[in-house]
Amino acid sequence: MARMPLAQRRQQLVDAAIAVLTRDGVPKATTRAIVAEAGTSLSVFHYCFDSKQELLDAVIKTLVGTTVDLAEASFADGATRREMVRAGLEAYWSHVVANPDHHLLTYELTQYCLRTPGYGEVARQQYEHYAHAFIALLEGIGATPALPSEVMGRYLAALIDGVTLDWLVRRDDTSSRRVLDLMAQQIDEVMLLPETAPSRA
Repeated sequence: MARMPLAQRRQQLVDAAIAVLTRDGVPKATTRAIVAEAGTSLSVFHYCFDSKQELLDAVIKTLVGTTVDLAEASFADGATRREMVRAGLEAYWSHVVANPDHHLLTYELTQYCLRTPGYGEVARQQYEHYAHAFIALLEGIGATPALPSEVMGRYLAALIDGVTLDWLVRRDDTSSRRVLDLMAQQIDEVMLLPETAPSRA
C-alpha cells in the first residue's frame, strides 16, 4: 500500500464513505465497506479516525464545505449585496439539482444519527456546521446581521434545509427558485443592517 500523508488518507476515506453512503444507504455503510471502497485496510481507518462517528462528522464537513466553496466562488466583484446573496443561494441550488443524492444523504445521516445510540452528537454538529456556514458566508460579503449571529445562522439553516427537502420531494424547480428569490430579498432587507454608504473625501 502506497504511503500517503494523513490528511490525504483521511480525505480518501471520506470520499469513499460518501460514495458508499450515497450508493448503499447509511445502515449498510460499515467501516469494512468503506475501507474496501477506498482500497485500504481497517488498520488505516483506525489510524485516521478514532471512530465511525468522527468519520461521519468529516463527511458532513466535506459536504457542507463543498457548497460553501461554490457560494464563495459565485461572489462577483462589483455586485450588490443582494446580488451576492442571491448568487450564493443559486450556486448552492445548482449543486442540489446536480447532486440530489448527496443532499438526500444529509437527511439520511441526520435520521440515522438521531436514532442510533452514541451518534446524536454527530447530528447536533451537523446543524452547527450549517449555521456557522451561513454566518461565514455573510461575513465574506461584508454583511452585518441585524440579529444575533446564533439566531441568524440557525434561521437561515432551517430555511435552506426546508427548501431543499421540499425540492427533493416535489422536484419543482420553478417554485423553489421563487422561494430562493424571496429568501435573498428577506436576507438583504430584513436580516442585515443597511449597507454603509462610502464616505466622500
